Amino acid sequence: MSRDKLWLLPATLAVILFTACAPTATPAAPRPTATLAKPAAPRPGATFSGPIEISEKASSGTIKLTVSEDGASITSVDITLKDLKCNGFSAGSMAKQVRGPFAVIDGNLVASVSGMGEIRGRFASPTQASGTVNLTLEIPFAKPCKLGEWRWSAKAD
Repeated sequence: MSRDKLWLLPATLAVILFTACAPTATPAAPRPTATLAKPAAPRPGATFSGPIEISEKASSGTIKLTVSEDGASITSVDITLKDLKCNGFSAGSMAKQVRGPFAVIDGNLVASVSGMGEIRGRFASPTQASGTVNLTLEIPFAKPCKLGEWRWSAKAD
């Protein structure tokens, strides 16, 4: 090798060593995807009931949904809260019932309920449902009580 090309040898070795020692990217493992079962129609005429995961504003809460005889809608929604505290107002127990109909479309429920808030739900089977409720209760002689959004789950009786 000629003397004038000898100076290229260290640079070439450095490139080879750098390339050989450089970390190689490994493909990321596929992330598991949450697959939700196709929503189901609720059992006609059933009454669904279960807990609302509420804290701070009440010690406990329950939701009850009554399904129409044809299963196409919810005919009434009942919310019961124990030890409610909001805007300086408190109650040992408070129950609100609102009559529908509130449509169930493709196993899903979305209802803005006057005096109660918004209810969203999904029927995972004819006997099980879950969702969220964004509670804003209208209380006589007091300001509306904004309790926030909470999860609920219910089973048919």
